[in-house]
Amino acid sequence: MKTINDIKNELTDLEFSMLDNIVGNYDMLNNTCYNYKLNATEKGVVGSLIKKGLVYDSFGNFQADLDLAQDMPKGNFFPNDLVLDAYGLSYYGKVN
Repeated sequence: MKTINDIKNELTDLEFSMLDNIVGNYDMLNNTCYNYKLNATEKGVVGSLIKKGLVYDSFGNFQADLDLAQDMPKGNFFPNDLVLDAYGLSYYGKVN
């Protein structure tokens, strides 16, 4: 299992800072995590974290033409299981 330091060593300072912000907003009982409006730099950093498989956009699968999607934020970013394990956090919706 990877540790926080293992993950940090694989990321740039900006990437790790964003990942740490996302983790800081994580609540296993809440279906929103990090849904703040991102500036251009943050979009690039989050995109990199998604490509590296460390976070995912839980709203990413909504189709743009759905009525529901127009009222939702453009992204709702969650840490993946590897990150949750490294931080010692429970998985969304699962109480240990």
